[in-house]
Amino acid sequence: MQRISFRKASLALSLTVGVVMLSGCIAAPLIVGGAAATTASVVTDRRTAGSIVSDEVVEKRVSYEIEQALGKSQPHHVTVTAYDGRVLLSGEINSLGNRKAVEQIATASPDVRGVVNELAVMEPSSLSTRLSDSLLATRVRTSIVGNSKISLNQMKVVAERGIIYLMGLVTSDEAQIAAQTAAKISGVQKVITCFTIATREEIELRMKTVEQNQPKED
Repeated sequence: MQRISFRKASLALSLTVGVVMLSGCIAAPLIVGGAAATTASVVTDRRTAGSIVSDEVVEKRVSYEIEQALGKSQPHHVTVTAYDGRVLLSGEINSLGNRKAVEQIATASPDVRGVVNELAVMEPSSLSTRLSDSLLATRVRTSIVGNSKISLNQMKVVAERGIIYLMGLVTSDEAQIAAQTAAKISGVQKVITCFTIATREEIELRMKTVEQNQPKED
């Protein structure tokens, strides 16, 4: 039996942020332990080229700041994923105090518009678990690619301990389809969506802006 709950907050763009959780025993470019964007995805990405670059910079900067603050003496495995200025913190950390400290570091970093802290207070996952997560995320990615109603270019996929996190700018219908698609994959323990939800009209307006900001060919 699956359980679905919603957690909402406001963003500066006046879009609704919905976090959907589907749990059961049946959770862009592929993201495992970090983010990646490809040139080919820019054309259909709902972020501007500037936003894509900014997200990559945010991920590297926040990851560096966290490593500098915690050092090797504090057991941790923190993945920083950014989409349109929102940051997802996932992985494992050794104490509630450090969990809060890491969130504060991300929140204070330049160009960060919001933080979703999904860090678990526990020992860092093993290399075998991370490899399993990598394979699981690949299966989720493949399943999303095979669904004609959604596009991987509008979202990022993160895998941690069998939990799948989805980020992106999507409609409410796309969010539901993506979550249900991921939840059907064998080995997925839970799907947590950290989507920015927009209407179809808002997305079309955003895409016009994206197209206008594309480099012109000579």
